[in-house]
Amino acid sequence: MFRLVGSVGERRATFPLREGRNVVGSAPECDVRLLHPSVSRRHAELIVSGDSLQLTDLRSRNGTFMDGERKNQGQLGAGVMVGFGNVSLIVESVAAADAVAAIELTAAPAAPAEAETVATGDSRPVDRFAAEQLPALLELLRDGAGEARMAAAVGAALFETLPARAIEIVRGEALLFRASKEGMERAAGFALVCARGGAEVRADLLGEGAARLLRPVVESAASLLALAAQRSPGPQPASTKPDSPPPPEPRSVSPAMQRLYSEAARGARGSVSILIHGESGTGKEVLARYIHTASARARKPFVALNCAALPRDLLEAELFGIERGVATGVEARPGKFELAHGGTLFLDEIGDMARDTQARILRVLQESAVFRVGGSVARPADVRIVAATNRDLRRLQAEGEFRSDLYYRIATWVVELPPLRKRRADIGNLAAFFLAREAAAAGVRISGISRAALEALQAYHWPGNVRQLEKEMARAALVLDGGELVDLSCLSAAVREPEPLPPGSGLKAALEDAERRAIMAALEGCGGEVGEAADELGLGRSTLYRRIKELGIAVKS
Repeated sequence: MFRLVGSVGERRATFPLREGRNVVGSAPECDVRLLHPSVSRRHAELIVSGDSLQLTDLRSRNGTFMDGERKNQGQLGAGVMVGFGNVSLIVESVAAADAVAAIELTAAPAAPAEAETVATGDSRPVDRFAAEQLPALLELLRDGAGEARMAAAVGAALFETLPARAIEIVRGEALLFRASKEGMERAAGFALVCARGGAEVRADLLGEGAARLLRPVVESAASLLALAAQRSPGPQPASTKPDSPPPPEPRSVSPAMQRLYSEAARGARGSVSILIHGESGTGKEVLARYIHTASARARKPFVALNCAALPRDLLEAELFGIERGVATGVEARPGKFELAHGGTLFLDEIGDMARDTQARILRVLQESAVFRVGGSVARPADVRIVAATNRDLRRLQAEGEFRSDLYYRIATWVVELPPLRKRRADIGNLAAFFLAREAAAAGVRISGISRAALEALQAYHWPGNVRQLEKEMARAALVLDGGELVDLSCLSAAVREPEPLPPGSGLKAALEDAERRAIMAALEGCGGEVGEAADELGLGRSTLYRRIKELGIAVKS
């Protein structure tokens, strides 16, 4: 496949060329629209036929050029500079999979006409709401959820599935829910309002066509909200379970991670200490913050400290505080235990802590009080400990490097956080989330991630886990100028050309990696057709679908 890349005015743009005829010009109906005074309404045409690209000028006012020479006709190839009036673009050859968006960043601004076209007659939001959201909403209603809780769930369900700039739920002057997407202010909107039982559900949809199609969905959501209000007119019974905060964004689609956060929400309600075990970069602090937010201590401080980042003396001063005059120029200051009083203290990499420091921590936990370094006054330190490590604390106990009494004090509940390579289904969602965030911070509009780039991301073994993926997307956002897909060329060499899994990954991981590569190669050879790929691999279609889901492989829709 071919594409044109270059600048139109002050804007850098990429124009994919489809098989067959592509008209270049300034008119709205042109396949490649160049809004520049020197470009005629119908300036030239480009005909793609396999690996061939033919250029023909359409009697333009200012001429068509190949490498600076005016031409009426000519054969183009990769690297040729083609000019349409005063607009010069470079021809690039690109693999088919790298020109197709596997992930589109829907929060990117769309032109009004484009938004209307996409929204009109598209039934996918209806299907998604019915299949993905409605069962959970009905279950919530069956459990007797009150209006406030139901409004939050209904609003989130509509916001996640509908092509809407904003969703709002109100009762009179009271706002029950509101969420809006940034960057869509210029898209043509159409307000849809459905009132049931005194509450209103307002959806700011992208176009009148979308409003006509999606009205039954919004009306159904309003009816669910009205039923919740009827069934719980007064205060909730004392036995009703407290609402748990939603998991952090982006929400995981991995069943293992969904179970983990569900269990974390339940465990957070108690007061037991929690130990999170996982590789570096898996999101241990993110989980720790969620546990704090879901706990009864949520209104009190969350204080974090990396125990591996400081030598012993500085670590103890940070943990317990220090009194004035302990050393020359030292002023009195509280430690992390005092600062976290009533809240949660997150001790990251606790396995790297010296045994003497471990003993002092144990004493603080037993007495709920702390003595500053060089001090003799006990200060209150009622904290909940959430600790994390990437080391095997049981092995460290056996070797005498970690105290058993402290281990049993902090590890009342142990959480195993899986590495990213064992939750590959989340890679696409995480990549899109990080890319959109970094693009917004850099002020760059990025249209999405190509299918080939997504397959490379999902095939890579991510030794640095989620943190490494986050940095990879930050890097990709910096190499693009605007309106482009993140393709293979935007990814680092390590991700584009991954080495075999490192020693110690285990036989199961190696076999899964080989199976993933074989399935991805078959899908690529069959143009994404799962049935044909199943025949080629000698598998049943249902078996292949199951393995695709388990291995987190992206499939062209």
